[in-house]
Amino acid sequence: MPTLSNNALDDPILIDGNDSFVGGQVSATRANLVPENGYVEGKNIDLDEFGNAVTRRGAALTLGYLSWDSASNNWEAEGQLWNGVTAPITGASYFDSGTTERLVLADGSNNLKISTESGTYSTISGSSLAAGADVNFAQLANRMYYCDGDGALRYIDDSGTNQSISGGRITSIEITKQGEGYTTAPTIAFSSGGAAATSNMGYGGKVVGADITTAGSGYSTTTPPTITFTAAPSGGTTAEGIAKVSQTPSKPKLLVSHTNRLFATSADTAVPSDTIYCSDILDGESFDLAGNSIRVGGGDGDPIVALTSWFDFNLLVFKERSIWVVNANPAQSVAEWQIRLINNRVGCVAARTVQQVGSDVLFMSRDGVRSVKTIESGAQTDISQPLSSPINDLVGQINQSAISKCAAVYWRNRYLIAVPLGSATEPDHVLCYHLLASSWTGFWTGWQPRDWVITAFGGKLRLNFGDQSGKLFTWDDFTAENSTTLTNYQDGGTDYESYIKTRAYRFGETWGDKIGHSVQFNLENIHSTDISADLDYYKDLSSTESELASNVTIAANSNLVRKGYNLIPKGRFNQMQFKVKADSGRLAVHSIQASAFGQPIKPER
Repeated sequence: MPTLSNNALDDPILIDGNDSFVGGQVSATRANLVPENGYVEGKNIDLDEFGNAVTRRGAALTLGYLSWDSASNNWEAEGQLWNGVTAPITGASYFDSGTTERLVLADGSNNLKISTESGTYSTISGSSLAAGADVNFAQLANRMYYCDGDGALRYIDDSGTNQSISGGRITSIEITKQGEGYTTAPTIAFSSGGAAATSNMGYGGKVVGADITTAGSGYSTTTPPTITFTAAPSGGTTAEGIAKVSQTPSKPKLLVSHTNRLFATSADTAVPSDTIYCSDILDGESFDLAGNSIRVGGGDGDPIVALTSWFDFNLLVFKERSIWVVNANPAQSVAEWQIRLINNRVGCVAARTVQQVGSDVLFMSRDGVRSVKTIESGAQTDISQPLSSPINDLVGQINQSAISKCAAVYWRNRYLIAVPLGSATEPDHVLCYHLLASSWTGFWTGWQPRDWVITAFGGKLRLNFGDQSGKLFTWDDFTAENSTTLTNYQDGGTDYESYIKTRAYRFGETWGDKIGHSVQFNLENIHSTDISADLDYYKDLSSTESELASNVTIAANSNLVRKGYNLIPKGRFNQMQFKVKADSGRLAVHSIQASAFGQPIKPER
């Protein structure tokens, strides 16, 4: 840090501060060891494109349904969309069938709600779910499949109607006896169920295969239909075969759409917890449970926690203590798929924290937020530190008994993860990791997401979350900065506090005492209404704050407001921290610069 002096007899003037806050919150170390562009604590703080610390945008209750406005050529919000329910929202998904766009919500009791064409919500008839269970969704073609780990696999069609998958289909015919002597391909008849197939004839008048033309429905895997072939001509022998029937996994729990197939795990205790089933291509109703299933790390006792589609044909499989990748090449049979272990020391503890970020995937492990890319590139014996290491103090406060309820989303270069801190049994804080800055902005309060959902009505991307009180919110980060008002910095119409607490400024002198000279805060208020802030200071890593100035007015329509204060009366200190806090509105801190007189170290006598 620079040292200034008027003449040789003066105590030098030392300068320290923050020109930027792009380093984010670094709270897992002493305040005097935080990097120069970092800070100790940020409550409801985000970073703008210039590295300024600003109050995060608010989340508005979703009060309007979307209708097309031909004049503005845009989707507009009108009326009342969602009044909320009393139970937590346990799942959410955006469904675009190609002809209709819907928002589907699990209301936490035992129903699904869906937005209708008119913009209101209605209960999907027949969607009875296990009360309180997490509901998972996956879209394949023009169907939205869903499951809750208790009931059967079901789907919503493009009309918004619930459809049950009541029975099996014919997936193939195994030729057990080829017969011989046929001059034309024999016909195939089924004993029931409406299925149909044609036979393929090979050399010597033998039947070498069969093509299913109509799969039928309602077949049982235990008692499949009998099939008969047209009898061979005199002197020949009649072909025989067995029909193979598909079935869906029992109690499906996890779902993901990948390589035009539906992949699922089962919560059935009779099924090994490391088993993954995959459907036929473009047919989420048709599973060959015996032939189209794989066991990942079979027999290691490590259950599958999460699945996600990765780059190329790769399916990432997260277990509690390991990470695997399955190359689900559609040109190969399931038996030929390659399964590779990425790491056997780190796994995932919360399915809804798995988020793809470009070619990387972030997730919550037992010791914090990690990156698949950094784990894969490192040696098995030298696993990289979690991305959340700078805020390990916050990670350490996560209620381990409720850690599986953490939920994350990747949105506009931010990884937002909802976590339960302290004794909370549901997520009550959101931690924000800014990917462009590679730093954590701090902790956000007032939000209680159970699940996140990104909608794209009319091509307009919006981030929404359903919370544990049964309400649906939309993050108001899409409003242009020059169009925002103070109401854009409210949650559901309620003000919230934001503040930033700086690192400990040592003024380039680690050991010697200082006498304060002055401090200047460079602030901003782009709105047409004045806002106020409280300014406090801390001496020598004390947790007790002292008032520097309260209710400081930051004038409206100001791109830069300088607030300077005399530190000389504050006495001697070795290091000093500052806190800027606003009870409402948009706090924006560009920089902080402090100065002090250096004092020589005096030995004790």
